Amino acid sequence: GIEKDHDDNDAADNSNGGLPEGTKIKMPLWAVERWALLGFIRFPSLPRHYGRKMKERLEADPVSVDLRSKNEHYFQTGMLLVNLLLRASHVALRHSSASRRSRQSAAQNAHTIAMEQSAQQARMLQRCLLSTMMGRRLCRNFDWALSSLDSNGMEDDVSSHVNKLTELERNMFGRGVEASGAVGRWREFGCARMGISGVVLKMQQRQQQHSVQTAGAGKEEKPSKKRVVSPVGGEAARAF
Repeated sequence: GIEKDHDDNDAADNSNGGLPEGTKIKMPLWAVERWALLGFIRFPSLPRHYGRKMKERLEADPVSVDLRSKNEHYFQTGMLLVNLLLRASHVALRHSSASRRSRQSAAQNAHTIAMEQSAQQARMLQRCLLSTMMGRRLCRNFDWALSSLDSNGMEDDVSSHVNKLTELERNMFGRGVEASGAVGRWREFGCARMGISGVVLKMQQRQQQHSVQTAGAGKEEKPSKKRVVSPVGGEAARAF
């Protein structure tokens, strides 16, 4: 939820159909960024799927949580939210320190305190997201990826696992399956002769052409020698 911050023109806004102070609204993350950086709104709480209860579930058993049902891009969206909260808190604290010389209103003090709390929540969320993404959930994802090609009738179990993954985790799962398949083919067919890539072939051709041109230029620049017979019958080689 997003809460509208205090404004001196609240009375005028109310008469014109504006939102009064303390109104809670729901908006997409991309639409609220500019308002948050300008200090027009504040975040009284994080979204439900990033809240305290969700963090407790992820810390207790991150593998069994169906993150895809919460958000297909759960980790990316969470990090964007963390970045926004930290930036908005930094802007609010900078404005607060700049206006310390003058007297601050109660609403400004409340806004600063609220943004400090939001920054603290953002840091906790950041640690939770990183530990969830790079911890046991990642290890289990790679375990399933490496064993997914085994012919033991595990297709149903794999599908139930993949259905709980976010887009980022599904991409990692797909790369793991490709790597597992490559290892299986290598074990089956052995270490055959590896083909040379086209880039390497082009480089070799360029090097051969360059060496041929250099050798040809060296032969042309080499001075010619003529055999001269001296009057006394001796022979001498002179280079002109």
